[in-house]
Amino acid sequence: METPSERRLILILSSERSGSTLTRVILGENSRIVAPQEMFLMRYPDYRTFRERHAVAIESLVEFFALVGQPRDAAAIDAACAGRSTPDVYQWLFGFLRPGELLLDKTPAYANDGDTLRRSLPLEPFYVWLIRHPLGVIESHVRIKFQEQHTPDLVGLARRIRDSLVDRVAKSVHGLLPVARQREVKWVMQQTIIREFLATVPDDQKWIIKFEHLVRNPEPVVGGLCEALGVAVEPKMLEACGARRVMNVHLGDPNFHTRDHIEARAADAWRQYFTEDRLTRETRRLMDAIGVVRDGG
Repeated sequence: METPSERRLILILSSERSGSTLTRVILGENSRIVAPQEMFLMRYPDYRTFRERHAVAIESLVEFFALVGQPRDAAAIDAACAGRSTPDVYQWLFGFLRPGELLLDKTPAYANDGDTLRRSLPLEPFYVWLIRHPLGVIESHVRIKFQEQHTPDLVGLARRIRDSLVDRVAKSVHGLLPVARQREVKWVMQQTIIREFLATVPDDQKWIIKFEHLVRNPEPVVGGLCEALGVAVEPKMLEACGARRVMNVHLGDPNFHTRDHIEARAADAWRQYFTEDRLTRETRRLMDAIGVVRDGG
């Protein structure tokens, strides 16, 4: 088994809308971590299937090569990876890292099925389980879905319109509207898959962080994570939101570029719209099992 100093891959496991883009950007400011946008590569057994089913994600591989200072276009990557299995593609990428560097892959879709996570095992990654309160995930998901359905000329009214929509969800006499309930079900599914998978992984190969802790008090959370990863905390990491970044909306948080600092209020934004009694018993039981702090807890 690889030691922490020899390990080359970090996988962030989370549900969508849980702060994985923020976590990627923070870690990407470390001089030893190469952190492109969502790679999606691990979802597929080989490079050919990856290119056929998620063509846009080639942008992340192109970005990887830009980050390591060895630019390559999609055609060059295609030529080099033709016929390769997914683990072989990762090993090929590791060859472009400098000694001591780590590749970070954060793709929430990896939590959709256990086969994807098991595919990563031969690479012996360090797994970071990022957990956010399900109502925080739901509130953020509903807001994003609403924005996707409206034209750009409504951007100036985004907050007022968002509030109106989420208020409607919150006032539903039957609990959560379908778009919110579907997101709750997916949160339960993804967290269960991650939990069951990580139960098979040695303790020294995994770490848990809570989104709420990260945004409220980032310094100790980032410090603990860096220690677990075997890298030093660097000052730029806690200033990560200061730089505007161009991101493909299909490969990360489409609103990340609008923020210039880590927002503590994001931890509790859901509270003005929802209460935990809207969640199913199954969701609340899982929250307790994985350490999500509940109201009154």
